[in-house]
Amino acid sequence: MNTDRLVIEIWMARKLGMPLGWDGGITTSEDRRERIRAEILKQQRQGSIAGRQAGQPCETWAQLFLRVYGQSINPTGKEKTCAE
Repeated sequence: MNTDRLVIEIWMARKLGMPLGWDGGITTSEDRRERIRAEILKQQRQGSIAGRQAGQPCETWAQLFLRVYGQSINPTGKEKTCAE
């Protein structure tokens, strides 16, 4: 298990307002990824700013999802940036 990814997934779930136990005891990254994807899409946050790391430009939820999971959150594969 990638503990760095798990820490990011927990952070993402909290920022999205997912309740404690959001993973329902799920231990696979694939299942957690799909729950987080579904929540971002449900809240229509793909183009919203997720955060910013020191010295880096802001990052949308779609960009964060792509960075963490290496997959597009959108079927089209085009992610909006903070500048769009």
